[in-house]
Amino acid sequence: MNYSMFDEIDYFTNFKGNENSVLNNGPLGLDNYNEATNSNKLSLYGPYEGYLKGNLFKNLYNQYKNYQPYKIKVNSEEEEMMLNLSQISFAAHDLSLYLDNFPNDKEALNLFNKYRKMADELIKNYERKYGPIDISSDDMKNIPFAWENDKWPWEV
Repeated sequence: MNYSMFDEIDYFTNFKGNENSVLNNGPLGLDNYNEATNSNKLSLYGPYEGYLKGNLFKNLYNQYKNYQPYKIKVNSEEEEMMLNLSQISFAAHDLSLYLDNFPNDKEALNLFNKYRKMADELIKNYERKYGPIDISSDDMKNIPFAWENDKWPWEV
């Protein structure tokens, strides 16, 4: 897979050139993201860990007893692409909720915009290869209701 649009972002470097890192370090190799965010005022988990825990914000995550989130394993390129899309979309959405309360936080806004652009690119890549994801897809203009010909998300 080609993630060239992510080359400028340091915390994606574990993934480049190492396809097996998906199974070891999480999709896109985002485990290093914590190092990038510890230096700033936002204390965030990386998109993969935040997705697993359901919260990007370290100070808001309250672990229940000894609960450990299950690491998601992917079995195909399509599953990997969908997981990457899901975690980046989750991160953008979680940051948008934060920005509802703190609209002047430039650091959060910049990170939100990066994730939003990444999610848009991941959606385009996924739809180009596997078909439309939702009703607002550009692919729906050409072949209405093409989604009914493909596998549904729970069938993958």
